[in-house]
Amino acid sequence: GGGGEMLKRENILQAVLLADSFKINFRPLTLDTPKVLLPLANVPMINYTLEFLAAGGVEEVYVCCAAHTEQIREYLNTCQFKTTMKLVVVKCENCFSEGDALRHIDQMRVLKSDFVLISGDVISNISLQSVLSLHKQRRKADKMNIMTVVLKNAAPRHRTRSNFDRSVVVLDGKTKQLLVYDNEQEENATHVEVSLIAEHPTLEFRHDLLDTHIYVCALDVLDLLTENFDWQDFQRHFLKGVLGDAILGNKIYSHIITGEYAARIQDPKSYHSISKDVIQRWTYPMVLEHNLLAVSSYRVRRHNIYQETKVQVDRSSQITCNTVLGQGTVIGEKCVLDQCILGRNVIVSKGCVLKNCHIWDNCVIGEGSTVTDSILAQGVEVGKGVHVLSNCLIGSNLKIADRKTIPEKARLCVDFTPEEDDEEFDEIILEASQRGKALTGHPSFLYDPELEDIEDDPYQYYCLDPKEPEDWEDVHDEDEDDDDDDDVLADYRDKPNITDTKLDDGGAGGGVSPADLERFEKEMVETLHRGIKNKLDVDAIVLEAGSLKLTHHALLQDYYAAAFAAFFGLTSPQPVEGKKAERDTLKSLMMLLKDWKPVLKKFAKEIKDQQLMVEGLAKCCVRHPEFSPLFAYTLNLIYDWELVEEDAFLDWEDEVIKEKDPAMMKVLALAEEFLTFLKEADEEEDEDD
Repeated sequence: GGGGEMLKRENILQAVLLADSFKINFRPLTLDTPKVLLPLANVPMINYTLEFLAAGGVEEVYVCCAAHTEQIREYLNTCQFKTTMKLVVVKCENCFSEGDALRHIDQMRVLKSDFVLISGDVISNISLQSVLSLHKQRRKADKMNIMTVVLKNAAPRHRTRSNFDRSVVVLDGKTKQLLVYDNEQEENATHVEVSLIAEHPTLEFRHDLLDTHIYVCALDVLDLLTENFDWQDFQRHFLKGVLGDAILGNKIYSHIITGEYAARIQDPKSYHSISKDVIQRWTYPMVLEHNLLAVSSYRVRRHNIYQETKVQVDRSSQITCNTVLGQGTVIGEKCVLDQCILGRNVIVSKGCVLKNCHIWDNCVIGEGSTVTDSILAQGVEVGKGVHVLSNCLIGSNLKIADRKTIPEKARLCVDFTPEEDDEEFDEIILEASQRGKALTGHPSFLYDPELEDIEDDPYQYYCLDPKEPEDWEDVHDEDEDDDDDDDVLADYRDKPNITDTKLDDGGAGGGVSPADLERFEKEMVETLHRGIKNKLDVDAIVLEAGSLKLTHHALLQDYYAAAFAAFFGLTSPQPVEGKKAERDTLKSLMMLLKDWKPVLKKFAKEIKDQQLMVEGLAKCCVRHPEFSPLFAYTLNLIYDWELVEEDAFLDWEDEVIKEKDPAMMKVLALAEEFLTFLKEADEEEDEDD
């Protein structure tokens, strides 16, 4: 009777799921929502983890919550999982780390044998049973084998890695026993004890293994954590502590996966990357049309476009690829959606351009607005003509007034109350409030890590699409007496990486690095080639091209240089440097430009802007000398079609002569005949007058 029941209980496969990361990488999104309930491709993160555990045969899960416990409990009680797995929500009061949470579980005495330890933000399709089987075999052979760590092959700069992951592991080349786990950022070297080298003849130093945060643990792991109450972080303290203590003799083994998928969402960068992996089906069978939510209706179409029922998309709008549209979402006229995830009941108004962004449930995007490489939490209302630049996190229910520009890396929220009532925060909160209102036009806070007394937080890395590291201090200029909105916004306008430029602005202030310029031209060429080859709506592509200019802070002449490079690249046969262009080449160019004139016409209203078009055309020929045979002919076309007035050509000539740049002077020589024609025609007009 009782003994059999106890034996049965000990054979139950149990798991501990950490539902708190104990980090603030997603603030301010996690101020009102626990991280594990944030949607990844419209499905709460915890759903993926629980599906993985259920598929692996886990029968009982202890969900450890340090914050938002009731929210998580309510969700798990109502979400109707298609599993018989028992879920127990554990409120871990006064727990501030993974170590604290696991010590709390140890005190409960609910775990009866070896268990699975996992974070609630892990997405995986690996065979958990095979990991468990090998772990049990090692435990049977040697009780000192207390743990198995699941590692995945991933290059040092793999997109699913956190920006802070510089881990080096040292393994026994034969048994794959884990000997050293080094993830300290300050060190440029990994230290190995001489005794390890003596005991293990073959060592592997690996910089290409990613910790998936999936562990199989013996109960000894909890005992060690209780004995060492100062061990807080599982990787930095527990793993290094166990591996560094040769006297106790505890062993940890690695289980390396290659063809399967496992990754943890640690920051916005990995969130963005893993979302794409789900959409591109690397996580199969954990894909959207298998309906990871109990009530959902996804169907997948070509180019990885996922769509639920009751979605409305205007026929004039363009949806490229790798895009998700939740139930009840409405896309208005002439919109462009490129690799975006939109939740349920999202309204996107006419002429919007959304690229690489995550728009959660019940958001409204106003007419003519752009959002790039950013996350908008549920209920955000964006006004008309708003530009949300890259790497922004916009908190739930926030409103942005018409024609506002939200600068790169801004993190905005409607409300913020520090956990501690401290007078020293009052000034920071007041400034955050002033800046938030200045940027959005509504009561809001520009979230700053100083609000939570975090001094050394390398904030700039928490980006969806991080480029070169920059100091967060460069964005938050500490000016005194920022009393009115204009002064607050001036901080941003003065910074090279923050812009208040509108789409129709020539952008004559600033510029970009050569690497950024190359990236911008590449994206412009790809965008225009896609539009031309797929015969997409010209106006929609014009909007998308304008959005690229704004996102990359490109000067107007660089916009034109990239546009001409795209057009010239599709002429047939291709021109050859130093040789006269063939008649068929010129004919194909004329047909192409005739159809796609709006791309050039978009910003060419004033004489100065037209001069920048000519400068961009010349720059294109400097950067790509093979296109120089098309220069004079293109000048004639844009003049005949009245895209550029003669004064703009002559002003450009004067500028080149004044600057005396050798490469530009060489291109100017190609225009000699055309410019002479303009001057003579001007003189004839004067004589007639």
